Amino acid sequence: MASIKELSGMSAWVVPERALHGQGAGMRQSERLWHLVRSYGMGEWFMAAWVEGLEVWEAARRLGVSVADVDDSVECTWADLLRGRPSDDDAAGIVWAGRLTGDWTQIIQVRGFDCERALRELSYGGRALLVCWDLNGPRDLEYAVNGECVTGLGVTVPGKRWGRDPRALDSYAEGLCFDLGDSSWESDPELPPGWLEYRAWEEARMERGEDYGEEDIPDEWQDFIGLAVNGYSPPLATCLTSALALVGRMTGREIDREWMDGIHTRYAIRDRHGG
Repeated sequence: MASIKELSGMSAWVVPERALHGQGAGMRQSERLWHLVRSYGMGEWFMAAWVEGLEVWEAARRLGVSVADVDDSVECTWADLLRGRPSDDDAAGIVWAGRLTGDWTQIIQVRGFDCERALRELSYGGRALLVCWDLNGPRDLEYAVNGECVTGLGVTVPGKRWGRDPRALDSYAEGLCFDLGDSSWESDPELPPGWLEYRAWEEARMERGEDYGEEDIPDEWQDFIGLAVNGYSPPLATCLTSALALVGRMTGREIDREWMDGIHTRYAIRDRHGG
């Protein structure tokens, strides 16, 4: 799995202004959190952990941040974070962490896999959750308590559960959709007008082996092309939003634009937990 920067091929993402403000193609409510993280460049690659009962610096230490790197941490915005620092090296993991609620810390992994590797360590003395996806699709949502993996939940396969207590998240999952095969979106009145027609055209184009530019593309489809490039499909966006919504139910707050537009702490991680 590549890093966010590697996937973008740039030192920082350039996000269209209208995407930052929710303009462009319409949005189904059941997809809202995928569209939110996509607007910050995380449509195709996302990894985050939520940790209960730890100070931000302690969560960073458990991720593998050294004392020296704790001292070298920087309070910054998301835009500043993506510009990188002269001292960055390709071996270092990068996370952006801050308090989400009174009890929970939210950690966004920008480069590396440290949240995934250290989930159990993060959960000692409390609880921790992990959500991630990449170009190959979503991983299972993981829930750990006091150093033990309690539940894994398949975010695209109905009923897929594993762990010491496979049903521990069921009360938080009520009413959410974890089914990539669900087709109810096709008749959803919130579906952006023209999406079905665009998808039919896109599938026919791929079958013909044509590149973009070989035929005229309606102006109203430009936003759809941008969504598709970011890995969008209605059922997948719903599943990923459901995973983030489940986390929000447990922590008491969903990932939101207010938090993403705030100032949080950037850490470099050079002790890579055996990696």
